[in-house]
Order: sequence, then structure tokens, then C-alpha cells
Amino acid sequence: MAKEKKSSIIKDALILFIITIIAGVSLGFVYELTLPVIQEQELKKQTEAYGAIYPDAAKFAADDNLTKLAGEAVTKVLEPNGLTGNTIDAAFVALDASGKKIGYVMTITSGNGYGGAISLSLGYSLDGVIQGMEIISMNESPGFGVKAKEPEFKDQFKGKKADQIEFTKTGATAENQIDAISGATITTTAVTNAVNSGLRFINDLVEAGN
Repeated sequence: MAKEKKSSIIKDALILFIITIIAGVSLGFVYELTLPVIQEQELKKQTEAYGAIYPDAAKFAADDNLTKLAGEAVTKVLEPNGLTGNTIDAAFVALDASGKKIGYVMTITSGNGYGGAISLSLGYSLDGVIQGMEIISMNESPGFGVKAKEPEFKDQFKGKKADQIEFTKTGATAENQIDAISGATITTTAVTNAVNSGLRFINDLVEAGN
């Protein structure tokens, strides 16, 4: 009887093992099938965001050196300038209809938001003007930090020509200033520093090497 029970346990274990293997292979197969679709959707979302922040650009092109420098940005220019917790996730060259380089677009993430990570896209022209800023994702407080997505705040960055942006709670008066979001200093700081990370990346690392 004991021998039969042991045999039954081994048999059940083998069946469970086989089912687990089959399920794992099936999930892996489904993942491989859906991955290109997911990547295509993400690329489309990213491209739409870039188009919104740099409407004068006809195309956004990948550049191996730019991608390499984006990976080096944290240690080379961000952390040394106090912009900790920020990363340059992606960077592309902005081209006009004739294929001429007119600037850059970037995806930047700050891990210093009130509700966690804030990802945004930033457009920057060769003449040093911010073309636009768009929030891609965030988990900020409703009614406060989430206002970073609203035109009243995000559109302040557009047209600014400065090496560094700062915010004020008393009303922006200088070219490099924007108005803070009322009641959301942490969010304002995170977004502003993310933008400044993009400016540092281009000016101190990318263009400095040209």
C-alpha cells in the first residue's frame, strides 16, 4: 500500500512538472508573439509625444553616439551637477523635411516625484531654445501634482532659452524662470530638474563633444 501511495505521489509530481513546463513554454511563446506589438505601440506613443513637443521636425532619427552618451549622462553630467535621481532614457536627432539636423528630442525620467517616477519628453533646438515639454507618465496627487500635465504649467517651458530653468512661487520675471504649481513643490522640483537634466545632457555632453 505504501509503495502504491509513493508511486502515486511521484506520478502526480511528474504530471504537475510537465504541466508547468508546458505552461511556461506557452507563456514564453505568447510573449514572443506579442512583444513586437507592444514595442510598436510604445514606439508610436513615444513618436507622438516627440511630434507634439517638436512640431517643426519631420522625422526623429536614432544615432548610436547619442544613445551611448545618454547611457553615460548620469555619471558624467547629471550627478556631478546635483541632478540625482534623473536618467536620460532615450535621445533622438530631430530632422527637418530636407533631412537637416535641427535639434534633439529626449525622454527623461525623474525618480523624485511626490508619487514616484515622472517621465517626460523634451524638445531642444540647436539654437538653444526649448521646443516643448510633455509629461509621458506620472503618479502625482490629483488636484495638485497632476497639474504638471496641464498647459498652464507645461507650456511655460516652451520658447525658453536658458542653460538652466528655475521655478518661483512669486511670479516668473526672468527668462529662465517658470511659475511653480501651487501646493506641489515636490512635483515642480522633479519636473524642473528633469528638464534641466536634458539641458545639461545636450549642452555639456552632446554638443560639447562636437
